[in-house]
Amino acid sequence: MAVSKHVLNLSEDLTCSVCQSVFVEPVRLDCEHNFCKSCIQQFWGKQRQAVSCPECQQVLPRRSFTSNKVLVNLCEKTRQLELKLEQDRSLCEEQGGNLREDTGREQSLCEEHGEKFMLFCEVDEILICAECVHSSPHSAHKFLPLPVAVEQYKDQLKLSLDSMENEKKDQSELKQQQEQEISDLEELTGSLEQDISAEFAKIHRYLEDKEKHLIKELRRQKEGDLQPMEENLRRIEEELGSLKEKISNLCADIEQQDSVAFLKELKRYRESYLDKEEDAEDAQRGEDVALLELPKGKYAEFQGPLLSPVWKGIKQITSPASPSKFSTTEHHKLVLSDQRSSVKITQTMLVSHNREVFSETLCSLGSQGFTSGKHYWELEVGDKADWELGVARESANRNAELTLGPEHDYWAVWLRNGNEYIAIESPSVPLTPSVNPRKIGVFLDYEGGQMTFYNADDMSVLHTFTDTFAENLVPYFRAPL
Repeated sequence: MAVSKHVLNLSEDLTCSVCQSVFVEPVRLDCEHNFCKSCIQQFWGKQRQAVSCPECQQVLPRRSFTSNKVLVNLCEKTRQLELKLEQDRSLCEEQGGNLREDTGREQSLCEEHGEKFMLFCEVDEILICAECVHSSPHSAHKFLPLPVAVEQYKDQLKLSLDSMENEKKDQSELKQQQEQEISDLEELTGSLEQDISAEFAKIHRYLEDKEKHLIKELRRQKEGDLQPMEENLRRIEEELGSLKEKISNLCADIEQQDSVAFLKELKRYRESYLDKEEDAEDAQRGEDVALLELPKGKYAEFQGPLLSPVWKGIKQITSPASPSKFSTTEHHKLVLSDQRSSVKITQTMLVSHNREVFSETLCSLGSQGFTSGKHYWELEVGDKADWELGVARESANRNAELTLGPEHDYWAVWLRNGNEYIAIESPSVPLTPSVNPRKIGVFLDYEGGQMTFYNADDMSVLHTFTDTFAENLVPYFRAPL
């Protein structure tokens, strides 16, 4: 064993780091690392300059190496030792097989009596021979013949194996279900991300369009006001230049030293500087180039709370669709407004035999129905202490005393006694809003099989129904009693 260990250590020291085998034609690089000649040539490939060492990564200026003759002899001796050890190991394995066979025969005999094992003690769970049966340690024990014991305990293990196989099957199914749940989650959240991006994209586009429109309008008005101002400035500059020239000429004439020459030009001076008509013309020209002021309040629409009208526009984009038109399927104590957009209670008893009219409950259905898509609307409940609302199939029963619940084609929530909020399922689900809602929002995802009720004041979720929707679904509400 010691020799084998030394040979192994020697082989590791003589191993090429490229091919992981004992060196063949070992060569040494300038960095003192050794490799097989063919390995380093293959590693460098066709590079001629600036090659590197595979082990230390040092860049070498030349593609060169020297043969390591010392390692050549050591590698050859190491290979011979490895071959001899391999032959010795094969011989030991053959001898060891015979030894294990002899040992197996010894292990099949009782250590105490030297007899062959014949029975299995069920109490101590050990093998015993015929002599052990009468010994004191096993005097009151139960025994089984070896074949019977083997069959019995293998059967027990098979039962355990069957149980484990069933558990494995259950776990595999659970794994598949969990993987499906993860896949569904990924699909759902991916779809929701797209929906979120699409909804915010509407607002982004509106804000960008509004910003561009306001800037364009501002620049248009600016150009309209700037052009006459710049034209007026040009005329003022011309008049100013002319006036500067006259002042310069007048100063030169006043400084005239020759009295005779000055008086000879006096008439011209009067015509140029003192003539009243000329002054009147100058005054007239001065009026033409008077200051052109910006009208007050001209740009008021671009000042002040700019975001206020923008916010109103956003609210129009995000405002929920409202099922404001109600059908004729009203209770006979409910009266529609002329525009069919609201309902009120009357004590007048109107006899009706229309089978589509609610007969026992003060209820109404919206006239707008949904057979696909996603929809959201809000209904104001105010401070009423008793109401119920939701969605119903258009074919839902309306004649007998109204029974709510998905199994009766009604998905609804209600308020009773001012503080008992209930989602009508089987069994019913108590709701605990943080604040009493004055407006209820209803979201319907027809294909997605989801209906969610919100406190529209803060958009907190009250309850979500999941179901498979069919037929035309219409908004439903019950008027306060």
